[in-house]
Amino acid sequence: MTSIDVLTVLGHDLKSPLNAVESYLEIMQNRVLGDSVEPYLPILEKSVSRLHQMRELITDVVDWSRIRTPSPSRALTTLDVSKTARAILDGFREPARARNITIAADIEDGLIMESGTGEIELVLRHLIDNAVKYNRVDGSVTVTITKEGAGITVEVADTGIGMTGEEQSRLFQEFVRIKNENTRDIWGTGLGLAIVRQIVGLYGGTVSVRSEPDRGTTFSITLPLRWRASQPASEDIVL
Repeated sequence: MTSIDVLTVLGHDLKSPLNAVESYLEIMQNRVLGDSVEPYLPILEKSVSRLHQMRELITDVVDWSRIRTPSPSRALTTLDVSKTARAILDGFREPARARNITIAADIEDGLIMESGTGEIELVLRHLIDNAVKYNRVDGSVTVTITKEGAGITVEVADTGIGMTGEEQSRLFQEFVRIKNENTRDIWGTGLGLAIVRQIVGLYGGTVSVRSEPDRGTTFSITLPLRWRASQPASEDIVL
């Protein structure tokens, strides 16, 4: 995808929430619903939600651009994957609880790896976010992280709405949102899994997905404990 393509998609995706916020503010400015504050509270909530969507989109575009063209002076640090994963999981417990989604973790202790700043955190955050976001009420999310030889394996499984084989084939493309009856009301930037694939590729790792409609989805990634630059991550889509 070229820079022009990115700007075109970004402009299109920002236009809708900007128009919505502008309309909401005009309603409040013109006091269409009267002088009382109460009638405007739902409009304020909608405005905040739309602004969050815009911020999420811009953040993902910046992350995606940065990962696509890593700096030659990119520094590596030592990352405790075990502690990091648990901290990220804790951040999703409240939104999961709001929909009665259970989060379970089986994370091996003391998993240390070389990592670029914030990169593995992005991978974990996007995978767990998807597992919660595309789950069903009363569903579950299970995160398993173990050491396998000279690397680690991360598995994020959910009991959500799942995907068809055709939908899985488009899953890691930039700005692709899987739109169907179950997902049409779920907001997403279409960049989260593209970012995951790009980062995993930087490490010479692999990413795979297994999914069935109405049964759930499992994402699995492998990462070396020691840095080794490679080509974009291979994709293994299991139907």
